[in-house]
Amino acid sequence: MSRWYQPHEEWPKHSKPWWRETLEHARLAGWHLKRLDGHSWGRIVCNPDLEKPCKILIFSTGANGESAARGARKTIARCDHHAEAAGEPNLLRAAALVEHAERLLDAVDRCLQAAGKSAEAEDLLNGAASAATEAEKLLERAMASEEDSQELLLEAFAVLPAGSQLGCPPTTQEVEVLIVQAEAHVDEAQELVDDLPTAFSDHSLRSRIQQVKSHVHDLLGRIGRG
Repeated sequence: MSRWYQPHEEWPKHSKPWWRETLEHARLAGWHLKRLDGHSWGRIVCNPDLEKPCKILIFSTGANGESAARGARKTIARCDHHAEAAGEPNLLRAAALVEHAERLLDAVDRCLQAAGKSAEAEDLLNGAASAATEAEKLLERAMASEEDSQELLLEAFAVLPAGSQLGCPPTTQEVEVLIVQAEAHVDEAQELVDDLPTAFSDHSLRSRIQQVKSHVHDLLGRIGRG
């Protein structure tokens, strides 16, 4: 059954990159999505509670799809139904930035865990070579650690935001880049939230921002120690 997707939720992914870009643009602008079946992939609406909202039909396939997606972004930019809620776009953008930062740090966390498991596997393999009597047990533990490392890497790639780069296995420099990107996202989110009117104050979002900053500090420390 189709339903409305809210701006703060994760939306379904379109098969075409130009529509994916347009849908993300609409989500960050505070629009809503209704998923449809058939030739029409879905419909985005600036505010489904309005009597005459701005609305755009999204097609699954068809000619001139890229041009239609560009036109849709212009329609989104011209919509003035959110003008009365001046702080709402910034609030949504801040929330999106925090979510992006959280996903980046989540990926980094798994990468560091994977690196630790891989190092553990190497140490156990070295121990297995010098201790014949313990070789079978050490090899079993090493294989388990290596499997854990691979699973954590798969999880890291699964939560990695679209557009982020990460090698397999990831290098320390690549992991550090993700942390720096996450830090930049959360700093921008902090600035947006600080500029919000008092009426739009969101204590839970502020708390998430502080948690993400603390996570950044912790991961940088772990890299330094590593």
